[in-house]
Amino acid sequence: MKLFKRKFPFPDAPNTMCFTCCHILNDNEPIAYISHDEDGCWQFLCGKNHTEDEARIVSLAEMLEIDKSAAKFADLKRGECAEKRDGSWVLRKKA
Repeated sequence: MKLFKRKFPFPDAPNTMCFTCCHILNDNEPIAYISHDEDGCWQFLCGKNHTEDEARIVSLAEMLEIDKSAAKFADLKRGECAEKRDGSWVLRKKA
């Protein structure tokens, strides 16, 4: 894991648990859904429907190594999510 040259962009620790999918890790699919869950976990998903066996757990630091643009969502509060629709990100409270 590379060290960040600047301060870590998220208020959470770099080793914070994140859920992602095999499509992002193995197939280089872009992130289309980001969630900061009430329990503090993060989700970075491709937007497809998933089965449990497609889920992967990585650290927040690892997720940023995969896609540095995720840092622009570092201020997402617990219970909020961002979803890419028609090329634009839509922020909202989770249902």
